[in-house]
Amino acid sequence: MARTLVMGDIHGNLKALEQCLERCRFDLENDKLIQLGDVCDRHPDTALVVEKLIKIPNLIAIRGNHDPWLEEWLRSEEVNPAWPDNGGISTIQSYIQAGDKIDRSKHLAFLENQVDFHVDEENRVFIHAGFTNPKGPAFEQPSSNCYWDRSLWLTSMKARITGQQPDLLNAFNEIYIGHTPTIKWQQDTPMQAFNVWNLDTGAGWHGKLTVMDINTKEYWQSDAAGLLY
Repeated sequence: MARTLVMGDIHGNLKALEQCLERCRFDLENDKLIQLGDVCDRHPDTALVVEKLIKIPNLIAIRGNHDPWLEEWLRSEEVNPAWPDNGGISTIQSYIQAGDKIDRSKHLAFLENQVDFHVDEENRVFIHAGFTNPKGPAFEQPSSNCYWDRSLWLTSMKARITGQQPDLLNAFNEIYIGHTPTIKWQQDTPMQAFNVWNLDTGAGWHGKLTVMDINTKEYWQSDAAGLLY
């Protein structure tokens, strides 16, 4: 049967992406992949990561906070002042190295078509960072909160102490996020707080990339990034 899988932040880690797709036995023709954003920066293979993602027909690409910096550069070759200190140099170098092997216009289109969030038929929401409006991300102002604001996850983690689910989480059956690496809690596997699943298991740093079947909660991981690069 066709599956729906969700994947955390990649951050230019092509080797981890390939391992995850292989280990979950991803069916390119039938499976759906929801990727939670931050495809670029830090690791050296961003251009090849995007090239691989655009070849997945059933892909829903969520916008991460790093991705607009790459989009801006592909459109105008302007470098956002914040980008170099956040891994942007490795991304630019990956495109220089790829040269004519890739079509940059297709990569720009991929980034332009990323969405701030996705809600499926089971009322599950997929978003990079989170939202602050209890009605959900469709009401978030500014929309950049969807890929920058960490308060949903931090609020959920604090609330685990009392065991009382925050009202912020009530609009959806499940919430899938990335953005805040689980390795900050000394964990390189997916973390759950109430109905929130955090899939950023640190592939952009020294952790792993994770892909999860959203129905069974079975997950597969790459090797640690420190062993891959």
